[in-house]
Amino acid sequence: MSAQPKDTILADSSEASARRRHAVFISDFVHLHRPFDRVAAKLLDRDSGWLATAERSASRQRFSVTTGAPRRSGSSVIVPMRWDPKNLERLLPVLEADIDLSALDDGQCRLSISGRYGVPLAQLGVGIALDRLGMHRVAEMSVRRFLSEIAETLEAV
Repeated sequence: MSAQPKDTILADSSEASARRRHAVFISDFVHLHRPFDRVAAKLLDRDSGWLATAERSASRQRFSVTTGAPRRSGSSVIVPMRWDPKNLERLLPVLEADIDLSALDDGQCRLSISGRYGVPLAQLGVGIALDRLGMHRVAEMSVRRFLSEIAETLEAV
């Protein structure tokens, strides 16, 4: 897994333009029963193991993950990420998202992921229909699994 600036999101091509025009928002969150400062320290430490967990989770789902530098702002930590298919690039979406850790009251915090993916095959007119028929649910389940595995690693503080 490599840290990379988030400015090289999608190459300039007609396919990339179509995916941007037909982007779908996706998000999910979980609560962690650990103090924000302890979890934030682990999220900010790129060698703490959570990145390896993210890479394994994505790899099992046939994706690779690239993350940007984590940044802390007050009571939140944000990690930009990009999730690319390892094969079938034209049939599977690219996800551009942020992993966000936010402090909550009573010694808990919330780990969330929110971003967008470009609908594959949108330029052919079939991608949006396929997304509505079930591909979005597959994307939601994949994001939930990914987020849950990261949360499990971060909770082991």
